[in-house]
Amino acid sequence: MIVAWIPGAKGLAKSEVVGSAIPSEAIWIDCIDITPEEEKILEAALHLDMPTRAEMQEIEASSRLYREGGAVYMTATMLVKTETEQPEGTPVTFILSRSCLVTLRYSEPWSFRTFSARAGKSDANTAELVFISLLETTVERLADMLELVSLELERIQQQIFRRKGVSADLDLERVLYKIGHCGNIIGKIRESLVDKNRLLHFSESASTEWCPEGRSRIRGVLNDITSLTDHASYTAGKIAFLLDATLGLINNHLNQQMKRMTMIMLAVLWPALVSGFFAMNVALPFPAEKSWPFYLCLTLAFGPLLGGGLWWYRQQRRKRHH
Repeated sequence: MIVAWIPGAKGLAKSEVVGSAIPSEAIWIDCIDITPEEEKILEAALHLDMPTRAEMQEIEASSRLYREGGAVYMTATMLVKTETEQPEGTPVTFILSRSCLVTLRYSEPWSFRTFSARAGKSDANTAELVFISLLETTVERLADMLELVSLELERIQQQIFRRKGVSADLDLERVLYKIGHCGNIIGKIRESLVDKNRLLHFSESASTEWCPEGRSRIRGVLNDITSLTDHASYTAGKIAFLLDATLGLINNHLNQQMKRMTMIMLAVLWPALVSGFFAMNVALPFPAEKSWPFYLCLTLAFGPLLGGGLWWYRQQRRKRHH
């Protein structure tokens, strides 16, 4: 599908292209999952060489950022499914010429959907300003995602580092999953920020006809990217810290369980050891006249257990009060 955006009285007006009739006054031509026939129509009407989907997915910088025929070709990795727990990257190609901006994509990034809804009231009346507005919306979405990850990490930190320790109902395996999920999103955000930074620097240097407003807005977006990159680096460090802390708590819980099992084994084996030692030498208290050896055996077998249980109970009460 090909959608042409034409400057109107208050902003951009949307016009779907039917057949080969592409409006000459269009400043933004949005190509969504186009067919080979539509690709030929665009190449004939705009005199541009449209990259194929395989060429868009190449990772070499020379294949993603270049000039050809008076137009600047820039392929960026945009995030889709940002509302879900598993965002994905998809290539989007921006072809910026003097007269119009052509975007070639095979998915629906959040920034395109949002800007399309705002386009009717936007002040983007040139191809350069449409290009910058799309990137501004993209960086805005990345900032929102970064903020959501920071809030989620704050909740995780409050759950882990409670004053009275980790509650028994806290599922540390689930916490590990959440931390890994946050780390995955932060990685994609940082990758996208680096990609947009490189794309903006190339577009600024490749095009020498930027209007003053366009150059000013580009510098503003680059400053935003720099600050968001620093914030993402800090958040990545926090994720590493919480991951180490959670693994440490899991190891501590395992050690506590092993300690309890050891105490239970001692509690079971100690009476057996004492009774096995005295069994052949101590008679039952009746009908024998001397019963003190039997009670001495009971004291040696169960006295240390009662004393240890009392000491453990007092230690637990002291921990609860502190």
